[in-house]
Amino acid sequence: MGKLIAINISEKRGTEKKEIQEAQLVADFGIAGDAHAGKWHRQVSLLSFEKIEDFKARGARIENGAFGENLIVSGFDFKTLPLGTRFQIGDALLEMTQIGKQCHSHCAIYQRMGECIMPKEGVFAVVLKGGTIKKGDEVTMIPANFYATVRDRNKAADTLTATVITGKNRGEKLCMMDGKIRAVRSSGAGMYHGLHKQDMDEEAKESISGPDFFNEKHAEEIWKAHLADKHRITIEEQEIFLHSIGNRARLVICGGGHVSTALVRMAKLLDFEIWVLEDRPFFAEHAKQEGADHILCGDYVESLAKIPKDVDNYYVCMTRGHRFDLECLREIYKRRFAYVGMMGSRKRSVLVRKELESCGFSGKQVQKLHSPIGLAIGAQTPAEIALSVISEIVQCKNERAKAAETDEAILEELTEPQRLSKFAVNDENEMEYRMLCTIIEKRGSAPRSIGTQMLVTSDNRIIGTIGGGCAEAEVLTRCRGYFAEMRKGIHGICEIVKIQMTTDNVEEEGMVCGGRIEVLLEEA
Repeated sequence: MGKLIAINISEKRGTEKKEIQEAQLVADFGIAGDAHAGKWHRQVSLLSFEKIEDFKARGARIENGAFGENLIVSGFDFKTLPLGTRFQIGDALLEMTQIGKQCHSHCAIYQRMGECIMPKEGVFAVVLKGGTIKKGDEVTMIPANFYATVRDRNKAADTLTATVITGKNRGEKLCMMDGKIRAVRSSGAGMYHGLHKQDMDEEAKESISGPDFFNEKHAEEIWKAHLADKHRITIEEQEIFLHSIGNRARLVICGGGHVSTALVRMAKLLDFEIWVLEDRPFFAEHAKQEGADHILCGDYVESLAKIPKDVDNYYVCMTRGHRFDLECLREIYKRRFAYVGMMGSRKRSVLVRKELESCGFSGKQVQKLHSPIGLAIGAQTPAEIALSVISEIVQCKNERAKAAETDEAILEELTEPQRLSKFAVNDENEMEYRMLCTIIEKRGSAPRSIGTQMLVTSDNRIIGTIGGGCAEAEVLTRCRGYFAEMRKGIHGICEIVKIQMTTDNVEEEGMVCGGRIEVLLEEA
């Protein structure tokens, strides 16, 4: 347990921070009124009270905020904590994202003392949950949980995980968001939930084969590979698997008519986050009854402004009139999107494209419009038209996907405390063990794509699937073998299983797919 000693802010960058008695932490922004707050990974800076006092004891005369620190906290040696560590202050929640910083120009303190502690001792955090904080508040540390970091990611951020799958640091994991390191889990530390090495007992330390692997140089190389759509790279003779973390696709339907409501029903089955925009209350209510997640009833342009901006947005225009469709398209084309389609005839589609070009949008942009909308299946009824539309959207979604999307249900389970086992025999306090199974390579006609995950527990619970059939059965058998080892005290398991689904296997088992897959099995 720690204590909040001081809160410091500056209204302008480059000016000294001044102490205040209380502040408002704003989610995904920082401290309200502080110039360094913003949509980045260094929203709030923290410095240890004890480190400041040690510095003062060496003759430094400084006031709170002199190092540019936002929060002075007692009770923690921040630089020894792993990235991903969280701090609870009242209702607010912070997550540590960076340790130290580069000093580009020596400050006044350095000029006087010959050193400054902020570059080495200071840390930075993002605000996961906002709230009011006051001087004197208790500060509770929540140990780093790698999967909680991934689960609570900024949905607008480009996020990936990197796992060392071969080499002495096998099992070490990295989470990056928008090119910045967000969290690291030490190798062999599956059962320790991301605790830093100095927080482990000696036996736990011995189970870890080497020093932490990931650093800023490695992160740069990994991010370049990610942007090049690579999913496996080798750094310092250690192979690393990159998993692009997708977000739940958002379907935005402009219009709430009969086709729209049929589209809502189908998209619900495919787990889209569904928004319906409609200016007529009756139709808006009908869409709500059909299961849309969000309903915005009112002016289309104003409603579109409320939609979170995301490259994974899929827009469909099927309002009651040409004028309204065009209004919507003008707004949609001002932002990034994965798909945009408009219901209408070929003649109407030509006219709309010409009007969009006259509004200043390029021919290349205008050609992204799917109109007439949907796959050509000869659709007639509202349900058939909706089927053709959702089929086209799914086709587009799968074509642009780098890898399988992360299963949110798996992430939720991974962040839950381990349960007592229902099948304990010799030890009534035996914990339930978990294995995370991820497809890291695919050849041939295997049914699931790279990045697909399945979570298996020692209590025979299975979340997700890697394709079923004999391949999944083999993985389940391997997991049960590893659970037996865990009961004997062997932990930190991280192994690759290669499964060849040959023609003979396919015929014998009556499977519809063959091919070869590699599955990474990790204790979770």
